[in-house]
Amino acid sequence: MPSMAGTISYSDTNVGGPTWQRPVGSGPNLSGIGSNVNYHLQSFFVDTTGSYDFFSSQSYDGYLHLYESSFDPLDQLTNLVVGDDDFTGGIGTSGFDDISLTAGLQYFLVTSAFANGRTGTFTNTITGEGDITLGDVTSVPEPASVLGLLAIGAMGAGSALKRNKKGDA
Repeated sequence: MPSMAGTISYSDTNVGGPTWQRPVGSGPNLSGIGSNVNYHLQSFFVDTTGSYDFFSSQSYDGYLHLYESSFDPLDQLTNLVVGDDDFTGGIGTSGFDDISLTAGLQYFLVTSAFANGRTGTFTNTITGEGDITLGDVTSVPEPASVLGLLAIGAMGAGSALKRNKKGDA
């Protein structure tokens, strides 16, 4: 059966966001010119292990980094998967192609700037082999949990109905 490609886009800003000293590309060095840049952090996960593409269009000279499992702005190289300054569109675009992601793992996309003082709006797009969900893995209940909650709700509704019938008698 052919795989359905998933795509998700979101827009936001790094204006007024927290600051960090960003890595240069995928590391191992930290930037001197990007030593105190505002960033926006977006957590996400995928439901299918496979290859994913990332593209960011910014109204400023932006930078994009991807982290796996956790993100710590004071430990910038730990869990860093990849980083990019100017993608195929030049200044104002960042991205990476063919990044292998694992289903069920938490990922963090960090949108920041090339240099200190650069802020603005951006639109990020993630495309890949499976569905992409923004947010934390733990915030989505497992199917068994959902069924359990539905069963408890049905039992509660049944008990309330019985009490109402006894009260009517």
